[in-house]
Amino acid sequence: MAWSQFVEALLLLIGGVVLLGVWISARRRDQRATLALRQSEERFRHLTSLSADWFWETDAEHRISWLSGGAAVAALFGGELAHGKRLWDVPGVEVEPRALVEHFTRLHELDAQLPFFNFVISRIDGGAQRTHAVTGKPRYDAAGRFLGYRGIGQDITEKRHAERALAEREKRFRDVLEASSEYVWETDLAWRYTFLSERIEAVLGHPRHQVIGRAPRDFMPLGEAQAMDGWFARRAARGESFRDLVHRSLTKSGGVIWQSVTGVPVYDPAGTHIGYRGTGADVTARKQAEDRIQYLATRDALTGLPNRALLSDRADQAVLAAARSRGSIAVLFLDLDRFKLVNESLGHGAGDALLRAVAERLGATLRRDDTLARIGGDEFVLLWNGLKNSRDASTLAQRALAILARPFTVEGRTLSITASIGISVYPGDGRDFGALLKNADAAAAHAKETGRNGFRFFSPELNARAVARLGMENDLRHALARGEFVLHWQPVVSSGPGRAGQLAGAEVLLRWQHPQQGMLMPDSFIPVAEDSGLIRPLGQWTLERAISQVGAWRHGRIGAEKLWFALNVSAQELAQGDTYVAQLAEALAANRVPGRCIELEITERELMSQLAQNVETLRKIGALGVRISIDDFGTGYSSLACLRQLPIDKLKIDRSFLRELDAHPHDLTIVQTIAAMAMALGLRIAAEGVESAAQVARLQAIGCDEWQGHHFSPSLEAAGFERLLTNRIALTG
Repeated sequence: MAWSQFVEALLLLIGGVVLLGVWISARRRDQRATLALRQSEERFRHLTSLSADWFWETDAEHRISWLSGGAAVAALFGGELAHGKRLWDVPGVEVEPRALVEHFTRLHELDAQLPFFNFVISRIDGGAQRTHAVTGKPRYDAAGRFLGYRGIGQDITEKRHAERALAEREKRFRDVLEASSEYVWETDLAWRYTFLSERIEAVLGHPRHQVIGRAPRDFMPLGEAQAMDGWFARRAARGESFRDLVHRSLTKSGGVIWQSVTGVPVYDPAGTHIGYRGTGADVTARKQAEDRIQYLATRDALTGLPNRALLSDRADQAVLAAARSRGSIAVLFLDLDRFKLVNESLGHGAGDALLRAVAERLGATLRRDDTLARIGGDEFVLLWNGLKNSRDASTLAQRALAILARPFTVEGRTLSITASIGISVYPGDGRDFGALLKNADAAAAHAKETGRNGFRFFSPELNARAVARLGMENDLRHALARGEFVLHWQPVVSSGPGRAGQLAGAEVLLRWQHPQQGMLMPDSFIPVAEDSGLIRPLGQWTLERAISQVGAWRHGRIGAEKLWFALNVSAQELAQGDTYVAQLAEALAANRVPGRCIELEITERELMSQLAQNVETLRKIGALGVRISIDDFGTGYSSLACLRQLPIDKLKIDRSFLRELDAHPHDLTIVQTIAAMAMALGLRIAAEGVESAAQVARLQAIGCDEWQGHHFSPSLEAAGFERLLTNRIALTG
């Protein structure tokens, strides 16, 4: 072998070895790359199987060409074969048709393969729905040809549930806000609004954007803002929550409302206090209602005057001030006279109107430091501070009486009213308001008992009188049931041709046989009966018992057929109108007594108290044949014009004019004038309280028709009057 051939063969061998080494190295590199790729794919498959998300690829026709594994894919596709199918064609997988149409319409209109995001698909398995969001982007080959989509899927079932729950909570919150009268607010540490719900616009009238950035004080009245500044500063410094902070605010229209605000501090994630959050509401109506309740608790609802509670509070303060300054105060108790007649004759509406008018008129005279209160139906109390002496109290009482003396116009009617006033003075008449009020009340009762339309100062003796009066009222309430009342009969003598000294009739007089005090005259208990409301049952008993006795005498044929009998009627009874007329008619019919045998007597003052109503009632009584006479004539204030209108038959001269008939010429002149007036009007004239023959002679001289008194006979019980009739006893005096 030639050397050249050997070298050539050696080179070939070496080249082969080199090539083999290169191949082996390449092979090993390929193996390592394949292993790395396998490891990478294994790692990717492992990670995707562990991931909550899943991955996919489709071809250009949207058919699934690859799916990652994992629980998410298994949950969505289950055991269904998904490869080669579109997502919406896989059995059990649902896509909202409208979303699918919108997706393809978008791709078609743009003529491009665009990425898409959160394309929602779902699967219902065993009643539970799983929802997934699919996001994809187009993929292309090296030449730029569209190969399909590649993307990621995500199970958003829990997220959707959370979103729905959050949306539901937000909707519930908004619904509550919409239905509620409250608004929601947030502020920073400087109390500037950073958030406000829409309700604020209905509360303040300002658009929200005009309120954001401003502080609550910017919408408060000046005095309110200054008071609230300190409050807000203290709260902001301590970072405390608060409830029902009530303050005033100005609305856009300039009105003032009351707000109630509740707030809690707000902290950032680091725990730093950054502001407040809370609710607010317009509580103007509630505040007004509370103020109204407070007003009604201390004020009389009818007149607006302080009531007993407020009066007591002010009086206690006045007593303390007077004790410190060693001064005096006066308590004046005003009790309107015969106010019940107004209610009974005109109705409670007119009575209420009169009380308001009285309150207004008296209140207009007060000083700033004084108090006028209404503590009962027709009872007023005047608290007078800074009293210098008792003359001041007298002057005040006289002024009150003068104020009330002017007529009132109520519901088109002119009414006159008077009052009885009692006065107590601190410290002599009491050391506290309770004692002062009680003693002033006792003094007012004494003023009423002694003639009304006047005032009296308290004296210690009045306590005993008040106790006695209360005891009498209690006894009076039981007297009818116990049968303690009796009737006496005062003979009336007539004068005329052939009838001198003849018995004409009798006045029926009520007596009370008190178990402890003995026989009581009407003057001692009738005022109590009138004030306590017992006069009506007492009057009805008198009416029925008297007419029953008259009927018995008339039908017993003992000489009573030609006699007439007079009954006293009170203003309260007459105020019943048709009810009283019906009672009278029923009693006459039940006892077969003609109306002409009965005469009703009413005093001049009581008749004039409600003239129009009383005249109407008297006319109806006259239609029964019953005669009417005016008792105690000359002590009232009736005019000649009034007398012409009244359906009356007789005038009875008050006994006060007869007592001094000889000693006082003026009394004789009055009696002569009354007699002349009666004759001019065609009325009979009578006199009561006749005590002497001289009085009889005087009365006969001026034409008096009838008289009665102890000069002829005292009042008699029924048995005594019956003997007088039976024996025909002459009453010549």
